[in-house]
Amino acid sequence: MSEGIVMGWSEFAVASAGAAGALAGLLIVAISVNIKEIIAEAVLPVRAGATVASVVAIMIGSLLVLLPAQPAVALGLELLAVTLFCGAFQLQAARALLRHGEHGPRGSLSAKVALTVGQLVPLLLGALLVCVGQSAGMYWVAGGFLLMFVVAILNAWVLMVEILR
Repeated sequence: MSEGIVMGWSEFAVASAGAAGALAGLLIVAISVNIKEIIAEAVLPVRAGATVASVVAIMIGSLLVLLPAQPAVALGLELLAVTLFCGAFQLQAARALLRHGEHGPRGSLSAKVALTVGQLVPLLLGALLVCVGQSAGMYWVAGGFLLMFVVAILNAWVLMVEILR
């Protein structure tokens, strides 16, 4: 059972799920308010979708951690599925960034692509560790969620403020 692996993580999971739900709502409002500006750019629609996918992945992943009495391998596979789902959106956003670029120095583009894809690495490692019954995997999952929050908040700033400059 995953109870030993997730023991002590329920409060973090509840807080993460709630915060992700709130951020998802903020993103949907920001996207709807600035939809004309977002659609006018080549990269922003897929970047917005990838950002929503990230917060949905955090929310679903957190809720999966809260499911009682499931085997560690099941939780790990569920988290892996969430990571792959989110990864599809992140790869699409990274491809759009590379194809269309963005204004600013090349290093800025490299950093955006690295953050877009790299934010999932801790979650992927955590999911794999949980699959094999390693309780340390939950620290990687938590780190992944936190990194995904940071990237989502940066993207939310772009969708709400930077887009209007």
